[in-house]
Parts: sequence; structure tokens; C-alpha cells
Amino acid sequence: MKDKLTWKDTNLFDYINEIEFLYIPTIDDYKYRLNLENCNLNEITVEKKGTPVFGYSEIVAIFMNRYNEKKLSKQNFYEKYKQTVGFWLKELELDADKFWCLVLFALDYCESLFYQGVTMKATPLEQLKSLVNVITNAKNEFMLLNFKAGKLKVKVESPIAIQFLADAIQNKLDNADQTTIINLYLREEEEESTQIKDSPIIAYFAKILLDFFDTQEQIRSKRKKGAKHSHKEMDLVSQLIYFSGLSLNNCWIETENETLKSFLRQYKDYKYPNNVSNIYPEFTVY
Repeated sequence: MKDKLTWKDTNLFDYINEIEFLYIPTIDDYKYRLNLENCNLNEITVEKKGTPVFGYSEIVAIFMNRYNEKKLSKQNFYEKYKQTVGFWLKELELDADKFWCLVLFALDYCESLFYQGVTMKATPLEQLKSLVNVITNAKNEFMLLNFKAGKLKVKVESPIAIQFLADAIQNKLDNADQTTIINLYLREEEEESTQIKDSPIIAYFAKILLDFFDTQEQIRSKRKKGAKHSHKEMDLVSQLIYFSGLSLNNCWIETENETLKSFLRQYKDYKYPNNVSNIYPEFTVY
């Protein structure tokens, strides 16, 4: 693997692109706001005009910049990486260098999200959807809505009135113009950020890689009928969990073990802190 990457090496970012396209529905999605504060455009452009290669986003640009500045965890362990997982890469017909970039990115993103990330309050849209959802699912339950603005207070107890509010909110959301929609995605920081470690991050990191496998036809075609992932896929991710240092428990390097399956089940509905990365633009791992 090269010491320095340039835009002539764009093919190495193909696997990262697969994840971006998976988690970001369209490149023009208003939910995907770019943050270039940590990105030196003078070092990542292909022309003097400052235009990155078409088809590659700021996520890739920031990743390449960090790679060249040697800021990525495990970046200097490329040869050990190939020795550790070379067998599985060959079995799954994966390009070792492209997958190396994806692994480095996934690890860097997880660290920037959960170790150094900033915890945000729920967006106005999230708060409105949560209110509508609770009201809609309340059915015949007793309802009470308290509103306070300074010294002013009002209490709403009528189910008809509360349901009317939910319908009005949903109607407004369904017919909102672009300016309103954009404002509904504005975020505010919590007073204190929440950092988490260990197990939940392992599950998050694993899901990024497993979701990537779902984009690869040569991997999907080798799965047994009805299997979500093959033993080789699970083994590869397990080996990388140990290799990355997310866990140093020897159970991860045992082949065909059930540890990763257990982690994924345990944290399937885990409520991660509402963090945004302190390095990369925001996107969502579904």
C-alpha cells in the first residue's frame, strides 16, 4: 500500500463509496451537510482550481488527507493486516487494498463518533415525529400534554384536541417547503457530550463492514440459502475486531465462533448517543 495517496488512486476508495451510497440515499439529500473545517482542500484537489475528482465526496477527501498525514489508527499495520485476514479476503474475492481503506475509514469514523464525537439534541423534526408517534400509538390511553413558555402554561387533556395536533403536525410535515424542511434538520449541541466504549462500538463497526458485504454480489452468491452472512464473512469481521484493538479477547480470533452473532443480537436495538463525528460529515448507519 502506498505511503501517500492522490486523486490518481481513486479506485482505492471504491469500497468506501459503496458505504456512502448505502447510507446516503442521494448526493443532493439535504440531510447530508458537508463540514470541511478539518479538510485542507489545497492538499486534496486534482487541479489548481480546487475541484476534487467527480464522484468522490468530502468524506473521501477528508479520509485521504488523514491517511497522508498518518492520523489513522492501525495505518502502519498493513502487512500484518494482510497476514491476518489474507485468507478470508481471497475467499470472499475482495481487493485487499480497497478493503484496507474501508477498514481504516470504518475504524476512524467510529472513533471520531464515539470517542471524540459531539452529542447533539434531537432535531426539531425528530421531536415532532416522536410526538406524533406517541399520540398515534396511544389509542385509548389517558392523554395529557403540558406546554410551558416562560411563566405561561397550558394543559391539554382532550384526546380529540391532542389527536388534532398530531394530524396538523403530520399534514404540515407532508406539505412543508424546502426552507422549512432544512430548518427542521438544524441541530443544537448538548451541554455535555457522551462518549461510549467497548461493546456497542464493536457492533457498530461490524455493521458497517457487514453492510458492505451485502453490496458485493460475489459474496452474496456464496451464502447458504436463508443465511444472512456466511461463516467466512463473520470470521473476517471478527478477526478485524481483534486486529483493530476494539477488543483483545481471544474469542474473536477463533473461527466459526458465535461471539459476533451474539453482539449483533445484543445491540440490535441499542440506543446509541446522538453523536456527530468531530471529523466527518454526518451520515447514518441504519
